[in-house]
Amino acid sequence: MKKFLKRLIIVFAVLLSLPIWNFQNVQAAETPETNSTSSLAFDEKSGQVLYSDNADQKVAIGSITKVLTLYLVTKAIHQKTLSFDDKISPTKDQAEMTQHDELTNVSLDASKTYTVRQLYDAAWIVSSNSAAMMLAQKVGGTEQNFVKLMRKTAKSWGIKDAEIYNVSGLNNSYLKDDMHLGGKNAENKLSANDIAIIVKHILDQYPEVLQTTSKNELTFPSNQGEKTYKSLNLLLKGNRDYQEGYEFDGLKTGTTKQAGDSFVGTYPIHNTRVVTIVMDVKGNQDDKDKRFRSTQNLAHYVNENFEYKKIVNKNQDIRVTKTDSFKSKNEVKAWVKNDFNSDSITYKKSDNDLGFAVKDGKKQTKLIATNLPEGNIPYAKVKNGIKKIEPKKTGTSVWNNIVNFFKHLF
Repeated sequence: MKKFLKRLIIVFAVLLSLPIWNFQNVQAAETPETNSTSSLAFDEKSGQVLYSDNADQKVAIGSITKVLTLYLVTKAIHQKTLSFDDKISPTKDQAEMTQHDELTNVSLDASKTYTVRQLYDAAWIVSSNSAAMMLAQKVGGTEQNFVKLMRKTAKSWGIKDAEIYNVSGLNNSYLKDDMHLGGKNAENKLSANDIAIIVKHILDQYPEVLQTTSKNELTFPSNQGEKTYKSLNLLLKGNRDYQEGYEFDGLKTGTTKQAGDSFVGTYPIHNTRVVTIVMDVKGNQDDKDKRFRSTQNLAHYVNENFEYKKIVNKNQDIRVTKTDSFKSKNEVKAWVKNDFNSDSITYKKSDNDLGFAVKDGKKQTKLIATNLPEGNIPYAKVKNGIKKIEPKKTGTSVWNNIVNFFKHLF
């Protein structure tokens, strides 16, 4: 009898523990624990949304601003109005900013020159504010002109209510008057959906930026010769939050008092690419890993809840309406939730730049799925895009020259 009771107690203890363990895992899979003001995960190639929470809410973005800044810098390099070998000297104000620990990490000297490549890497890898400002000034003529270019670009991509005041993402209160537009305490704000649009544009057009963002350290000139800095992206291989199987190779951190700790991540998987966005992750201020744990939770959620599978065969007939039928040009894959019947997917003509190519006789168009649970990012057709980036000539008046002369005497 005693042996029977002992066995019964052991079995009961094991059974009691199993539901708790399973319940925790199911809960984690059903809803990712991001602890953020807003979050988003999407397929970079197709624009398909895999998870969305408050993605329309505008929030302060901090240095995630630099994704748009460096998009335009990269575009200027492609258009050959800027070269990686070009050399730039920081202004006195830009150099002085690098002496404040809360504003920067790499140190710059106003009496020295730096290559565009050095500044480009510093802006991406360790989020150097002054490096981004120097590049923007070189491309736009002035930082204020460059901000106008950023606004125009965002608007051409369908981002109509962007709040963009400077090129770095700092609060304007940290900047000199010629470094920003807007009020003294203004700060750049976008929604997670807006950020997704910007990220898709840069990764579609200039995927080589990942060669820079995937570096887990930066070597930069210093008074002692060279100094090495660790990347701010702790999910990169070799950094402390790296997880095997989730090979993050970008993209950008963002941190200010108003923005909190935010991160835009991206990793390749199944011959496509997932982008994760977590904005203003809550938690202990000294916890430098919280935004990366939130990102990992989002990535695990995608992996556990979706299957990346073929939904359309090559040359498959697809009927959209009673009268409209098309033939697919290529095989099409999509992320399908584990409990979703992929045979039930319906399609329509795409009214934006997303979708897959089909043909009706000689006519070609794009179709897009209409009933995938989370839909797609709001990726609009580009209207009046910036075709050529030309620095504006900035002349100075005699009076401004006199003022600047006396200003720099002391």
